[in-house]
Amino acid sequence: MEEKRKIPVMVNLASLVSYEGTADDPLQLVTMGRLTPWKDTLQLQYLESMTDEVTGEVQESEIQLLLKKDQVTMNRMGDYQNTMLFKRNKRYETVYRTPFGEIPMAVHTRDIRCELGQKAGKVYLKYELSMQGAYASTNELSLEYWAQQ
Repeated sequence: MEEKRKIPVMVNLASLVSYEGTADDPLQLVTMGRLTPWKDTLQLQYLESMTDEVTGEVQESEIQLLLKKDQVTMNRMGDYQNTMLFKRNKRYETVYRTPFGEIPMAVHTRDIRCELGQKAGKVYLKYELSMQGAYASTNELSLEYWAQQ
């Protein structure tokens, strides 16, 4: 079996969440990750942490992005789990698994742009998120990665 080469990369992620009737909610994350090229796909893995607003506890999730020219699949693993598929003008239904139960959700991708390379790359996503059948937010995500020498 072919050994997959893991390339250490820096990841710079910026997201903007827009809710109806409230101010936009920006998020910035800079972290180390691993890029694994395989056939026509690049797998990008990194850790994301968030603070629980009620308990103040920091929870980590491992994020795995499967990157193709016109499609991104995101797998979130940890206490909060889900899989989301992003493909222009497509709707994908899934389940958000939390310690408190499962929540039906859907993503409708409005825009996707990927410039992918083994030394550097960029991903841009704009999508609408629905939770339990109702509109929740419009999200924009910009991610850049570059290899560490």
